[in-house]
Amino acid sequence: MTTPNINITAKNIQGRCDLKCAYNFTYDETNLTATNEGVMISLTPDNSNISPVTYNTQKYNVNKISIMSPSIHTFNGATTNAEIIIEHSPVKSGNLLSVAIPIISSSETSTASNFINDIIQGVATNAPVKSETTTLNIAGFTLQPIVPIKPFYSYTNKTTDWIVFDKSYAIPLSSATLTTLSQIIKPFPLPTPGEELFINKSGPNIINANDDLYISCNPTDSSEEEIPIEYEKNTPSYDFNNMMNSPLFKTIMQAIIGSIIFIVVFLMFNYLYTYITKGPNKLQFPTMQQNNNATA
Repeated sequence: MTTPNINITAKNIQGRCDLKCAYNFTYDETNLTATNEGVMISLTPDNSNISPVTYNTQKYNVNKISIMSPSIHTFNGATTNAEIIIEHSPVKSGNLLSVAIPIISSSETSTASNFINDIIQGVATNAPVKSETTTLNIAGFTLQPIVPIKPFYSYTNKTTDWIVFDKSYAIPLSSATLTTLSQIIKPFPLPTPGEELFINKSGPNIINANDDLYISCNPTDSSEEEIPIEYEKNTPSYDFNNMMNSPLFKTIMQAIIGSIIFIVVFLMFNYLYTYITKGPNKLQFPTMQQNNNATA
């Protein structure tokens, strides 16, 4: 039985996964090599010495970036004008990680829309036909402003863990740019099978990428997420002011001070007695033997 394509909508949310689908990234500036695949623009970034992404404690590198029109995901049952997908490969082993951001027609503009506009115009000029390749010189290009720091959906199929941002966080592109995109690539409805849709309400870059955290996604009728976490032992710290104000500390200090005063007074009387009598010391601390004699 074929799994139906997933519909990105709040109605399909099965629960939260704020830590299991923790997505942390620091994308560096990169050059891009663009290929017109006929059904998508495929972008290959420079190789990076440092993995820019941590997802569920695993490190990932960027494989490629794809732009297609219309979107392959449906949002509330309908596609958007286009979609950009960032595909990552794990450093060790496991599923691929794909991050999808919808693109819509809008007169608004942003750093993300400027970057994507430059990509589309560059391919339209230098690689307008299927299988053509071009090197794009986009000053300061990075994926950092393209990925929204907003809540996102998460689902998994056999080969890929997906992060999909809601249509409300879509990247705006002008209608003219979208028309240019439709002239150089053709629609191709790739399957997006998935069953359980979860949501990360915290968004990316909330949890430290170096934290060894794991959490299970639970259904919405669960009160809390299960967190089997190993905590590091913390070095105990003490509040000296609170310790000084504690009743036990005051009692101990009173006993110590009282003992010191008693000893000082006793020595003073002993010295005076010796000085007056000019004889051997007569005052002594009471002893157990003296107490026994007195009792007899």
